This record gives sequence, structure tokens and C-alpha cells, in this order.
Amino acid sequence: MADLRLSDLLNPPTSADPVWYRSRGRKFERVLNQFLLDEQMEPHTSMRPRGEEIDGSFVMENRYFLLEAKWHKEPIPASDLYAFKGKVDGKLIGTIGVFFSMSDYSTEAVDALLKGKELNVILFGYNDLISIEKRRITMREALKIKLRSAATYGLPFYSIESHLLSVVTSTKLEKGLGSKQAWNIIVEGEEDVRTIKTLLSRFEISSEFTILAAGGQLSVSSLSAQLVDSGNTNIAAIITPIKDLEAQSKQIAELKALEIELIILPAPLEDWLDNYITTEYHNGTFFLSNNAGKMARRYARNANLEMLLSDNPSFSSLIKNLKDNQI
Repeated sequence: MADLRLSDLLNPPTSADPVWYRSRGRKFERVLNQFLLDEQMEPHTSMRPRGEEIDGSFVMENRYFLLEAKWHKEPIPASDLYAFKGKVDGKLIGTIGVFFSMSDYSTEAVDALLKGKELNVILFGYNDLISIEKRRITMREALKIKLRSAATYGLPFYSIESHLLSVVTSTKLEKGLGSKQAWNIIVEGEEDVRTIKTLLSRFEISSEFTILAAGGQLSVSSLSAQLVDSGNTNIAAIITPIKDLEAQSKQIAELKALEIELIILPAPLEDWLDNYITTEYHNGTFFLSNNAGKMARRYARNANLEMLLSDNPSFSSLIKNLKDNQI
């Protein structure tokens, strides 16, 4: 078991049943425990104080953290984060909760943390954990980066990919390498990353660009600000309507103040793209599975690009910038 790796657990066998998936969840906890042991972070697992179940705790530099580890079929919902935050709230003041999810998080889940009175939970997702396993970064380094991002920008979920990108950008700036920076496109959630990547693959874009998930609708402006502060100049943010109109207006004002490319869509990605596919295709896919945003990606592969660009000048401007930015 000591040699077990996350990569060993990524692809379920065709015969996988609920028992296999429960077993994978337990194995994930053991791999995570080994990460912490390898860095002398003193993990304690499977604790039940006063009948309350907690996956564990660990220590870094005399600071104690509670942890939760999940690997579900679907992204973690807001209810799971609320439940974990409740456990953290009941502990010693200053205690931080760290949620590790190999199935990432719904945008509603991350936004839920930002609506509370205090932010005391930070999040690790799939790509973060894979980066640690591949030794692109240590657990200690990743935790420090996420803590600073939460403290400075109020981001409960700051991807390690975003940080590594900022480091590369800063290094290039210091060394004067290249006259143009690659574009960084910020979207709201991990499902949106896949959808926009599918859509952009249909355009003749040869320049470099990266698509980053903010984790939630309310985090887009914070992640944009962090990238700007890191020296990035070519930044675009794609946002969709927020039910809270006051929060929407505040976010738009913050993004405009950053002077980045802003693409404001009139509807969620799937509904927006649905406007540019044929009625026949829509009806033909209506009853297909929509797990993990599959429908949005189907629409992205089949949308009428000419109509889409004509109706959305800001998105058309982004495509032009990407095509012009040959590195």
C-alpha cells in the first residue's frame, strides 16, 4: 500500500461497482496520508470527537489543520463544504479546514464559502493533487500558496496551476524572454475549462494560451487580480449571470478596473451555446447524458461559429487577440 499512487486509481475497471468506488475513496485517504507523512506533517486520520466524524488533521509549523478527503463521481456540492465548515467552526479559533477532492467542486460550492462571515476552509482539487504526486510542488509549498491566496485575495480555491503559470511569467519578465505573453483565460469552473477549450479548438489559433478555473462565479475577479499582481498582462475573463445582481455589478466593476479583456455572456455556457446549434441537433441530443458538462461540450463542438462571433463582439475580440498573439 505504501507504493500506491493516485495515478493507479484514476481509471475504474469496466467491472467497477459501488464497492470498488468506496474502496478507492479509502485508498485515496491513505495516499493523502502518505503525502503528509513524507513531509513530516504529523497526520492523524479517522477521528470521532464527541460522535462527530472527521477524516483527520495534520500540522504545519505549529499550526493545526482539519482535513476532509473525498473522491466522488460528481463535483463536490455546496452541502458537503457547508458540513465540513460547520465542523471547523466548532474547533479552536483560528483552526483552518483543508478539503481535498479528486472530483473537484461545483461552482456553487466554492461560492458558498465566500458568502459566509469568515473564510476558514481552503480547497485542493484534482490538478493540485496530481501536481503534488508528480513532484511539481510539495504539499507544504502548495498549502502555503493557498493560504496566502486566501488571506490576500479571499480565494478559497486557488489552483496550483495558476501559481506555476505566474512563476513562469515572472521568470520570463525578469529575463526579458519573449516580447509577448501567452493569454490566460479565466472561467468560473472546471467544467467551463473543458467547454471553452473545446470551443477554442475549432478556431485556427497557433499561439499559446491557458484556461484557468476560478472555482466559482464570485472568485473570477479575485483570481484576475492575483494574476495581474503577478505581472500577467494578457488576461481575459469569461463570466456568466449571477443571481445576486449586486454581486454581479460589483464583480463587473472590479474586472473593468483591472483593465483586462472581459467577456460577459448573457446566459450560462450551455444555454449560451444552445443558441448557436440547429434545432435538429438540440432535439437529437436532448435525452443524452449531461454528466460533467457533456452537453455544453457537445454544443461547443457543433455551434455555428460565424453566428456566435457576430452576436458576441467581446468574444470575437478575444479570438482575434489569440490569433494575433504569435509567440
